[in-house]
Amino acid sequence: CLGSLQLAGESKQLAAPDWNRLGQTVVIASDWHQIENIKFNEGLSLNPRGKMYSDWSSLTVQLQTLGTATQSVLAKLPQEDGKQVVASVVHTVAANLGITVPAEAKPSPLQTEQEVNWCMEVICHGLCLPLEDHMVIRDCVNIYCEWLSALLPNPKLCVPKPVLEDPNHYARKIITHFNHLFVPRKGEEAKLLNSQNDKSSKSRQAAQETIHRQAVVCHRVLRRVQELAQQSQIMERETWDTLLSFLLAINDALLAPPAVKDDVGDQLCERVLGVLYEIWLIACVKSFPGPTLWKTFQEMCMNWRHRTGLVTQWNRVNIALLARQLTFMYGGKMPQLNIPKEDAELVPEHMTKECIAQASYRFLNSLGNPVELSKPDKVCQTQQFFQYAIVSDSVIDPTHHPCLHSLPNIFFKAMKGISAMVDAYLGTYNSLHCGTHDKAPEAEQPSSASPPLSPLTPTPPASRKNIILGTNTVALVYLVLCHL
Repeated sequence: CLGSLQLAGESKQLAAPDWNRLGQTVVIASDWHQIENIKFNEGLSLNPRGKMYSDWSSLTVQLQTLGTATQSVLAKLPQEDGKQVVASVVHTVAANLGITVPAEAKPSPLQTEQEVNWCMEVICHGLCLPLEDHMVIRDCVNIYCEWLSALLPNPKLCVPKPVLEDPNHYARKIITHFNHLFVPRKGEEAKLLNSQNDKSSKSRQAAQETIHRQAVVCHRVLRRVQELAQQSQIMERETWDTLLSFLLAINDALLAPPAVKDDVGDQLCERVLGVLYEIWLIACVKSFPGPTLWKTFQEMCMNWRHRTGLVTQWNRVNIALLARQLTFMYGGKMPQLNIPKEDAELVPEHMTKECIAQASYRFLNSLGNPVELSKPDKVCQTQQFFQYAIVSDSVIDPTHHPCLHSLPNIFFKAMKGISAMVDAYLGTYNSLHCGTHDKAPEAEQPSSASPPLSPLTPTPPASRKNIILGTNTVALVYLVLCHL
């Protein structure tokens, strides 16, 4: 059954629910040779696990050092001097935005490229300020978010003329600068840990308030980039690549470090992952990511495997894509999967069959071998875990970090997701998974028409069948994976 999942993306023979047609070949691409060329060029043909994109370079190191590479010239000044320059400039520019009162929006006084570039140097530094300066940071975010409307059908009045004339160029610079906003500030994690150990509720509240302020402006940026991906009709391929690289960079900055309860990574985990997967799927339709980006996506996902949210989003996308795949692979012979509306809407309506097949195969392999999710010594083999063990007094070995205690639950979620995909191919998904969706099953209430069940009454036949089928599927998936 798992072999059927892996072969689905490669358009090979698939196990149909009708066992008499087990050898039936299903062609999911209208142009077979074109798909084969894509697979050959990206290293997918006859692909052994772990060798995807082996001939392509990765952007991982480049994106992990993005903050250093895009520092403003104001960073060379004393901290207080740089802060004063930023506060003066952004206050004046933000006054023309009309954020609170749209009628008060005014045309931007910035008329030349030199003026806009100088202002962007200032705003870039403002996004790096300590979180205590949240009012200044908020103004910087508002300015950039309004300027990004140049890529939308109806740009705001406050957008400078040079930005309107070359929106893709400036959008790439703005999106890259936004990386500074999401990067955890030096010392903030230590403050949070100290506040958790401190008995004073005042210090804990102050630390939480600081983290909350960062999360609020981060949500503002994420909403804007979602609008760009969904509504913009003029985004160039280079801009799409910059946007996807930005999303990978901020996810890695927030999620790669070992999880600390209530830090900014913990608060934004579900949100940044959800936006990453959503926009990546839209990009598959509007500007299909190249092998370098897919390789970077796969490498960085390996750094986030200690985050429960990663497997949650992975399951959602896999099932949503599979629901569309089964429709064009088997037509009316397979029951339509009953998945939540918000999950079904993850896959763009106009996504072609070829695109669905290619994307589903890549997403399915993005976590590597799911069995490793049950092994702390595998999950913690990342630079961030080693660094934490070196500087921490309480963690001697990377495998001892408390966040790894969630791996059994993460592994279970992954196995449950794969089990759901197998059940979908067998045509039993709706009877086994409909209405559950990662929620604990509720105890059945006896109907008033039937006598109450005694404590010794066995499980009803229908429920017993579902339990046996679900358990056997998970066991089968686990055994197959262990022998990969």
